[in-house]
Amino acid sequence: MHRHGSYERYEQPTGDEKFTIQRFLCPPCGHTVSVLLANRLTYRPLKVEQLQAHFDGQAEVSSGLDPPPDAITAGCLQRAWNRFLTRVEVLRTAFGQILPAVIATPQHLWQQLRQCVGTAERMLAFLAQHGKRSLLGDYACLRPAP
Repeated sequence: MHRHGSYERYEQPTGDEKFTIQRFLCPPCGHTVSVLLANRLTYRPLKVEQLQAHFDGQAEVSSGLDPPPDAITAGCLQRAWNRFLTRVEVLRTAFGQILPAVIATPQHLWQQLRQCVGTAERMLAFLAQHGKRSLLGDYACLRPAP
């Protein structure tokens, strides 16, 4: 792999700040690869810690984000939670025997993921290594860092 430039991405949903994503080129196959930091989500301007705190609040694992997010960030977090609600069966299957056999609700799934896997960052790493998945979508571009 050779460094092949970079591009900028929004740091937060408000779009006030940006950060740089490095790109790499694989000379034999001609594909380019973007490398996200471990604390970033694919296709979303949120940090994993924000997502985890919001999901913890939704599943009553904790009180959620403190301080509460601004309106734009709150909307982005709520859209992420709504997407998570549609992926219960996919995620339950992806984590397999790590989780209990019976998952009653999306909130219960999140509670069990936090208990059995730990942090959202660890969940994302597991999903990337086992099927190019994420908490919020299945992406052909998703691969774990070498």
